[in-house]
Amino acid sequence: MGPATNVSSLMATTIPSSTSTSTDSFRQWRNCVLERMRVLVVAGITVGVLVAGIGSRLAMLLLRVTSSDRVIGLQSDDDFTIGRTTLAGSYNLVVLGAFVGIIGVGVYRLVGPWLIGPLWLRRLTLGVGAGIVAGSMLVHSDGVDFTVLKPTWLAIGLFVALPALFGASIGWVVDAVQRPDSWTARGRRKWVLPVIAVAVVPVAAIPLAFALVPVGIWAMSRDVDFSAEIKSVRWLPNAGRAVWILIVVLGLVSLLNDVTAII
Repeated sequence: MGPATNVSSLMATTIPSSTSTSTDSFRQWRNCVLERMRVLVVAGITVGVLVAGIGSRLAMLLLRVTSSDRVIGLQSDDDFTIGRTTLAGSYNLVVLGAFVGIIGVGVYRLVGPWLIGPLWLRRLTLGVGAGIVAGSMLVHSDGVDFTVLKPTWLAIGLFVALPALFGASIGWVVDAVQRPDSWTARGRRKWVLPVIAVAVVPVAAIPLAFALVPVGIWAMSRDVDFSAEIKSVRWLPNAGRAVWILIVVLGLVSLLNDVTAII
């Protein structure tokens, strides 16, 4: 009677303890995923909409003012009618900006650990790199955007400056949003802001759904400092920086070739 009672007591105390540990582990994983996704949504959609979306609209409006009236009615290379501002067209730019912002946060997470120097230098490096790489994809010698919109130097400058501003600001916003004392994480704002952001741009749920998988996998290994592990391999950080520099250099060559052809 006594041994059986002891065994039963032991099982009663052991099984709930194991279940409790598993529940706590799942809760920690879930909270980690939700926090990571919160930062992705709030920082990515905010910067993307403001800089890439609204910024692009303002840049095109400025170029319309500085260009000849002959450009009115022409189709831009992105299939927008120059000189015509519509709610649908503006919203499409907002959607595009949200996509760019979410991707930008993901890229920042990957590139950030490889950057060197003080904080201001890392921000500057990321901004210059983003301006060159994205600018090389936006600026092209064929089409109408950089041949009929005048002055040419302003058109080129704006579409290099916008991604540079995006690159310089994305790190600052991500760091601000993910701080424990961030106003975006206080009270109801912690879940209200992401819900509002996705409600304004519902299509953003598509890249967020893809991001959920790597974020979930990362959260499973949240106790592992990947950046520290990578940096412990002596040659790997320099190899990563070399790849980043190579991408920027190739982007610069492409950008200079296009600028030379346009001018």
